[in-house]
Amino acid sequence: MRTLYQILLTCAALIGVAACENETKLCDQTLRTDLHIHFSLLDTTKGILRVRDTTMPKVTLFAISNGVNKDSIYRKQPLQDIFLPLSPVVDSSIFFLRVDSALTPDTLTFRYKRTRHFISPGCGFGTFFFLDTVITTLHTIDSVVINSKAVTNSNDTHLTLLFLNQ
Repeated sequence: MRTLYQILLTCAALIGVAACENETKLCDQTLRTDLHIHFSLLDTTKGILRVRDTTMPKVTLFAISNGVNKDSIYRKQPLQDIFLPLSPVVDSSIFFLRVDSALTPDTLTFRYKRTRHFISPGCGFGTFFFLDTVITTLHTIDSVVINSKAVTNSNDTHLTLLFLNQ
């Protein structure tokens, strides 16, 4: 009987060692912190100003680098929200935004401070952003509301773009 207990104790110890295997190989978190922008419409019908959520019919969005449209992020998609990847190596990002193929496009410029953030041994480092300045042309966009300057995850709505009812 004593031998049976020794065998069970040895098996339990081996299972315990196997359960404590190095977990630094896995990363269960996202390293991206995209800027989340929501679209809203300023409705002035009947002389009353109302803000309501809207879906833009044909959103096209490009990243701009050195004055050239570089990467297509969205192409003629109906969207209510967009997620923009900010650059982790420079302190500003520029985007081309057209919300409908019949409307004049706008340019969005974001200036921010970057902070490296240690996530875990398996994930490594991510980048957090703190918005300093938002500059936009006002062709289609009426105004910009900054909801949160700290971009630490993609779940929060960081900006709201307001468009006039046309």
